[in-house]
Amino acid sequence: MISVRVPATSANLGPGFDAVGLALSLSMRISLERAPEPLVEVRGEGSHLIPEGPEHPAYRAAKFVAEFIGEPNVNFHLIQENSIPVARGLGGSAAALVGGAVAANDLLGRAMAAPDLLNLVCDLDGHPDNAAPALLGGLIIGTLTPEGIKSVRLEPKNLSAAVVVPDFTVSTSSARHALPESVPHRDAVFNVGRSGLLLGALATGEYELLRVAMQDRLHQPYRAHLIPGLEEVIEAALENGAYGACLSGSGPTVLAFSPEGKAEGIAASMKHAFEERGTEVKAYALDVDLAGARVEPPGEVAARLPEPVA
Repeated sequence: MISVRVPATSANLGPGFDAVGLALSLSMRISLERAPEPLVEVRGEGSHLIPEGPEHPAYRAAKFVAEFIGEPNVNFHLIQENSIPVARGLGGSAAALVGGAVAANDLLGRAMAAPDLLNLVCDLDGHPDNAAPALLGGLIIGTLTPEGIKSVRLEPKNLSAAVVVPDFTVSTSSARHALPESVPHRDAVFNVGRSGLLLGALATGEYELLRVAMQDRLHQPYRAHLIPGLEEVIEAALENGAYGACLSGSGPTVLAFSPEGKAEGIAASMKHAFEERGTEVKAYALDVDLAGARVEPPGEVAARLPEPVA
């Protein structure tokens, strides 16, 4: 059986709407072997919310890889051991797609080249902001083109993340319907300028610029009503030493970039801000995951995962 560990991801990161994603040190493990019939087992976080059948995203991705390399009739036994909160804006579906694709490619002889694998998972997920960092690790700036994904990978140094995960979900359809069909030109200009500043700050390590660079006018203001207390939670992060903070993906998770050694305190302050408004949350102090999806040696014990901040 092939086992692949895949990180959670945070997309958008303020003004980098549908273009920027970051891999985080919270993960799932996808294990795969050939089987006479399709068999899917799901364990861990949110297992009751994840389909157990051929429609499972990791299973679908594994079948796409099999078809690509000329084995369309193969079936799999798939096990997902999940620690990524489901439907919370941390890229769980993309991580599953990546895990299934990488596991199938390894199991079937690694016939699929790395660029093809990247294009496949990004195409299956619909955009690269979660799938690409889940596969490659680090920070990915990317876009889909008719010729495939075009991307740049960065490895931010001396940077941690405080992440708070509310105990409610925000459906993808609700988050998309909250966005307007058009936005004022001045708001588009606002985000373009800050997107450039965001990438420059992360590339050079000038993290003090993130307070301004992570401001957004294209999606957070329109989705704020879906996450009561969002503005107060972001302000709590900034007041307690965060470089910058934003909604993770479509939410409701909120992420703040932190100096090393301070993420736990920042996460606690964000947790308190949510709890003051009656929302229970789990808070984590996380590192940037630079490895991305990786095949684990046979029989390896599950990796120790970050504990929630008290």
